[in-house]
Amino acid sequence: MLGWNIDLGLDIGTSTTRIYQRGVGIVLAEPSAIALSPGSGDMVAVGSEAKLIADQGSADVRTVFPIAGGVVADHQAAAAMVKAFIRRAVGRRYLLMPRLLVAVTTGATPVERAALVHAVQTAGARRLRLVDSTLAGAIGAGLVPTDRASRLVVSIGGGVTTFGVVAQGRLVWGRSLRFGGRDMDEAIRKMMRNRYGLSLAAGTAEQMKLQVGAILPQMARGRATLGGGEVYGELFRNLEITLDGLPDVLARALAPVINEIHWSIAEAPAEQRAEIRANGVLVLGGTSMLQGLPQVMREHLGVPVTRAREPAHAVALGLGGALQDFAKLSADGQRYGSMG
Repeated sequence: MLGWNIDLGLDIGTSTTRIYQRGVGIVLAEPSAIALSPGSGDMVAVGSEAKLIADQGSADVRTVFPIAGGVVADHQAAAAMVKAFIRRAVGRRYLLMPRLLVAVTTGATPVERAALVHAVQTAGARRLRLVDSTLAGAIGAGLVPTDRASRLVVSIGGGVTTFGVVAQGRLVWGRSLRFGGRDMDEAIRKMMRNRYGLSLAAGTAEQMKLQVGAILPQMARGRATLGGGEVYGELFRNLEITLDGLPDVLARALAPVINEIHWSIAEAPAEQRAEIRANGVLVLGGTSMLQGLPQVMREHLGVPVTRAREPAHAVALGLGGALQDFAKLSADGQRYGSMG
């Protein structure tokens, strides 16, 4: 059956794009990647298939990751990717292009916000509104608009970390730091070069991060097996390596985020600062799923740190909450109104 109105929430991240459909839930979570033919520029694959092509290092196809640091880096590729994802999520079960709520990175400049709007409109959006990603994540994590107390919300994604103080369903202030899971992947690559003389692809480093799964040694898995590689000039078909020390590398890589939180708390007005210290930090985003991350942050910050129940999906879930009451969403996207 064809529908006249399909409302979607789009969380277009550096690493992953998620789509929430009103009345259904999260209908898509795919890598933010698109593979293109070098000659014609036609789309060959999108999402998981495109990332697999990139990981395999195919020379016949150009894989593009159109979102960098939480903002649009390649307008044409981003538009094609979003259009393909929408069709994949809802098929052709609509007569008009869906209405969209789109998460925009906290602290994005007017030029960056315009680039996001342009890419989504090029994908065919009939009507769209931007919602701050930190605010969406806070609502998706369970903060309610009636909560008057200030809470510091930190979202650690693949390419950007956002910080914001949320109170009464409004983003009081926010900013972003160009740091994310990919920076942790790079720290792993550096460790492997120094320890084994081994040059890892970015995708392999990411898999190692997921395999160790923690930034506390007692929570980490100890070894990993690589499919093959060259170590100091000698080729190995299957190489088993120790992951000892890798959690410490990940913990040290988190330092820019911890420093930014320290600064955010110190610079907050006195009343907000007291409330943040009492209520603590709410952490979300895919990278926050590393085991032990809240404990490490708590130890360095001296304030409570809570991880969202579904940290990777929090922004998309927050957009979904706003979609339940689309008409009452304010024009600037800074307040949700009734979540109904």
